[in-house]
Amino acid sequence: MKLILSAKQHQDADRSATAAGIPSMVLMERAALACVEEIKKRKYNMERILVVCGTGNNGGDGAAVARILCEQGCSCTVYLAGAEEKFSDQLKQQLHILESFPIRVIRARQEKGTELEDFHPEEYSLIIDAIFGIGLKRDVTGLYAALIDSINHSEVPVVAIDIPSGVNTDTGIIMGTAIRADLTVTFTTGKAGLYIYPGASCAGKVRVKQIGISLTREVTKACQLYTIERSDLAYLPKRDESGNKGTFRKILVIAGSRNICGAAYLSAKAALLTGVGMVKIFTEESNRTPICALFPEALISTYRDPATDFPQLAADMKWADTVLIGPGLGTGETSLSLMKEFLRLNQERKIPAVFDADALNLIAAHNALIREITFPSVFTPHVGEMSRLTGIAPSDIKSSAISIARHAAEEVQNTVVLKDAATVTALPNGSCFLNRSGNSALSTAGSGDVLTGMIAGLTAQHREYTGIAAALAVYIHGKCGERASEKYSEASATAGNILEFIHEFL
Repeated sequence: MKLILSAKQHQDADRSATAAGIPSMVLMERAALACVEEIKKRKYNMERILVVCGTGNNGGDGAAVARILCEQGCSCTVYLAGAEEKFSDQLKQQLHILESFPIRVIRARQEKGTELEDFHPEEYSLIIDAIFGIGLKRDVTGLYAALIDSINHSEVPVVAIDIPSGVNTDTGIIMGTAIRADLTVTFTTGKAGLYIYPGASCAGKVRVKQIGISLTREVTKACQLYTIERSDLAYLPKRDESGNKGTFRKILVIAGSRNICGAAYLSAKAALLTGVGMVKIFTEESNRTPICALFPEALISTYRDPATDFPQLAADMKWADTVLIGPGLGTGETSLSLMKEFLRLNQERKIPAVFDADALNLIAAHNALIREITFPSVFTPHVGEMSRLTGIAPSDIKSSAISIARHAAEEVQNTVVLKDAATVTALPNGSCFLNRSGNSALSTAGSGDVLTGMIAGLTAQHREYTGIAAALAVYIHGKCGERASEKYSEASATAGNILEFIHEFL
């Protein structure tokens, strides 16, 4: 698990390091050396390098990078954007040092209504972006917007220092316009804006480098955002070698509707593949034959009329340790009756549940249902479902995914998995996990059903780590998507292909 600090937390950590006796110029030098180290690892054409610097300390980092590259025999040009009276003290110091080196320094000039003078990024083989750092708070306009757009149109490889200029550090929002980097070298911890879209699409490869800033207990305690790493799979306990199928939990999957069985199959199969001992599917009678053919390992109960088949649901609830409800369920009267009966039965049983897809749509359409959920639960909405649940526009959810997921989890006092290109798993205590695995192979019908089954399977087996287990399921799902794309391509991989690779991560 790795911390992700906010822009303010990073700035506080920088100040703490300086207060502890590490001069800011030493930190800047370490940052520049870390950037050069990552640049040299790659096969960039180093014949002519352009370093574009803003007026703050990010610009100072850039000037230091130019000097170090020059010391190593590279031809560097520094382009200074912004008024000199706004230069930070560290930038001024770095520019003073540059006077002793054979580095051309150009000061930006722009006449109203004309193109930038002396700025021809297409003439260089590599560009270093040091315009804005993590403190950007307003949209990029004027000279800076012209610089960024010119760099992007040059098609020259770009390395961004700390964060691509124009990307909001905490939300990933593009602040008017933003650098499209091939590589971003960032410091101390990752930044949410490097992993949340659209900011992630501007970051290229992200490398986190340590430059000597030790995070204080106060900073780490205040941090509530993390990424899941493969090493975190150690949170999943080893299987009991003396166990049996009952030891590893029994999941009831209430899913599917008349002649719609795919979602029920995919979610139930995914749950079983995560290590659950037994899975039973409660679905409409017409689904019996296809599910039995597709998934002989599953038990199955069916209904024709929920009003007369409720006793079977009650019996299945007594059998189960965990319930997954929603995939392919539908939102009609029959589905609503099933949902209400499940909630009524679980008021006494209080077994953990995972709510997905149409279960969430039913809650959105019938708000009183949420008051009946008085047992441990995981809610797994995608952006559209979250919009229906909250009334917040999808675009606003995308731009504030972390805060909205966190608020929702605190409201319902349960885990919320907000699914998107960078899925956020929020716990009721305020902690959030930002997922970095996966690719567009997951953007296929049924992929969400597979994820829901995995969440149900892992949370059922590891109840003491419910929130982390859900975050781990999201991570594994993403890695399975990556593996499926390697075998079938991102365009051709199906939800069924994702199932093939679950075993590699357990």
